[in-house]
Amino acid sequence: MTKRVEDYELFPEDEGSEKNKILWDKWRARWKSKNKNLFEIDPSAALAELQNYMDDKRRRKLKQVDDRIEHDEFEAAGKLGELDEDNFFHPKNQVGGASYDSVETEVKNGGMKINMRPQLAVNIMKVEFPEEITTELNDHVDTVIIPNNKDFSKGLVGQINRNDKSKQLTFPHEDDNVGLMFSGVLESLARQYIQSTLHKDCTPSVDSMWTVHSYEGDYNPLHDHGTKSDMGLSCIFYMKVPEQISELGDPDEEFEGLNHASGATDGFTYFQWGLNGHRDVNMLRPVTESYVKPVVGTLIMFPSWLRHSVNPFFGEGERRTFSANVSINPIEKV
Repeated sequence: MTKRVEDYELFPEDEGSEKNKILWDKWRARWKSKNKNLFEIDPSAALAELQNYMDDKRRRKLKQVDDRIEHDEFEAAGKLGELDEDNFFHPKNQVGGASYDSVETEVKNGGMKINMRPQLAVNIMKVEFPEEITTELNDHVDTVIIPNNKDFSKGLVGQINRNDKSKQLTFPHEDDNVGLMFSGVLESLARQYIQSTLHKDCTPSVDSMWTVHSYEGDYNPLHDHGTKSDMGLSCIFYMKVPEQISELGDPDEEFEGLNHASGATDGFTYFQWGLNGHRDVNMLRPVTESYVKPVVGTLIMFPSWLRHSVNPFFGEGERRTFSANVSINPIEKV
């Protein structure tokens, strides 16, 4: 039987589990903190604005749940082309348009900016999420994922152990409402990736999701990922970035290598798909490596075979990322 909105316990805020009440309290407290001055000037008006904010959040959450159910029903029936464009998970809203041919596009309702960045031998998708989505995911991690403390370290190569708060935690994607909805977003993006690179349709399926909480001295050695299917995609979503990393220059704009650049890539993600480096371009050799500066709200998606690492950083603050592996099952032969 298809689940409807009333079957989900996240809404409304005054019902459901204690975990969900904590989430609503967290959102309410965050709004109060951001609008502290309004409470000092006119408390009554501030309370009215707060109620409007919470009502709007509830409506949007309810719509997302209903839209996911409706999308899945249309997809199962092979009628996605008939899905109303007002649906949050409609391809035009979720992954940049029905044609999937544009290199860069601003998403209509989801607010995501998607950019395919072809490199020699590899394609990397860059997605910029609106601040609200990043904030809500961080809230969920703070109030649910971290307290649950389901350690994923044994399944990962990351050397994340330099601080008491250094962790690699499981982010459920099947028995968690937020995880279920975000996995749907990732599967839509994976479908967009395959459409843009192979011009073929596929059935993507999230294998696993987790968060990495890094502090001074933590790092991730060079590695790749595996998926349940032969063809797979992985992603990294930057959720929190310490100030000292944010202040570093962007290697996409100007980077000639590590000589005379001490600390220039601290906390950056490093990709490698060959033996040549940035200096080789001067000898007409193709560059087969890339440094990615972590930017809050940015997600990068890439083939699971692509080797990558994370450099250590120094100083205060948490470098928080979300990662996932997605199996890709082409509908037609590649």
